[in-house]
Amino acid sequence: MDPISVSALVPLLSKIFSGTTGKAGEQLWDSLSSVVRRVFSRRSTSVEAVKRLGERPGDPDSIKALAQALVTDASHDPQAAAQLRHWLVAAEHTISEEERVTNTVTGDVRGNILQARDIHGNITF
Repeated sequence: MDPISVSALVPLLSKIFSGTTGKAGEQLWDSLSSVVRRVFSRRSTSVEAVKRLGERPGDPDSIKALAQALVTDASHDPQAAAQLRHWLVAAEHTISEEERVTNTVTGDVRGNILQARDIHGNITF
């Protein structure tokens, strides 16, 4: 199995807190928090890092600290690593589904059509 890495966790955690994942991001955060509390001891660095990130949602330093804590704690506990890896695969799938965009245009269109996902700012035709 692939090792759990900081470089895999940081972008995923960042997406969860960026707001682009919406309700799915909230659910992923809740499920990760639950996994961490369930598989690591209360005194683990991961439990503390989850608490800190929960207090400072989206803080880049807290995201990196949690990713590093998860990697370190998982390296000492193969069963915890397996559960964390399972969460990671599910989270990546959920986020890729959230990021998918489907645009459908039907009927007789007489004018401009714009197909996009996220738009920030004005649009002019």
